[in-house]
Amino acid sequence: MAPTSQLLNLPLEVPSNLLTPEGCVSSSRIRAFLKRSRQFTDDTIRPHLNEIAKSDCSRYFQEEIAPQWKLRGEIIDYCSKYSQELRQKTSQGKTVENATTLSYNLDNADEVTKKFDLRTDPYAYKTYQKNLEEQYRNCDALDNWTHNEATVEKIIREHTIEVLNDRCFYQDWMQAFRKAAFPDKS
Repeated sequence: MAPTSQLLNLPLEVPSNLLTPEGCVSSSRIRAFLKRSRQFTDDTIRPHLNEIAKSDCSRYFQEEIAPQWKLRGEIIDYCSKYSQELRQKTSQGKTVENATTLSYNLDNADEVTKKFDLRTDPYAYKTYQKNLEEQYRNCDALDNWTHNEATVEKIIREHTIEVLNDRCFYQDWMQAFRKAAFPDKS
């Protein structure tokens, strides 16, 4: 069983079944996880801060907020990197822009002829192109949702920092996050 935070009982590690290429492409489970994490930490920070002493704000931030920020960032980064890898593989697999250039570019024509036996399956090349286009659409969708989630994360962190500064005390909470989440890099 994965370790959890003390007060909020949220996971401190990314569930392994979420970080898969399929999880990124069909993102409903990942998005539900991100939403739940945000609901239990950032969205409810005011009531949680009301329950603790001002002197415990830093500890609360380091034990409850920072681990969730790190976790959500890791998930978004994983899917963003997967999208980049998928786009790179897809672009390497594309041999010609369209079928009309086959007869004019002998190198590409030979390559396509070796890859597809157009005499036995005249639609093989079209199917190949259709699959590549679908992969590009998946890349675009992945890029869009990871960019959107990263933007949401940035906005939520800014709001949480405002609440922390208002309720607790002013400090560079992003620096505190970097120290808590990445102690080796500080």
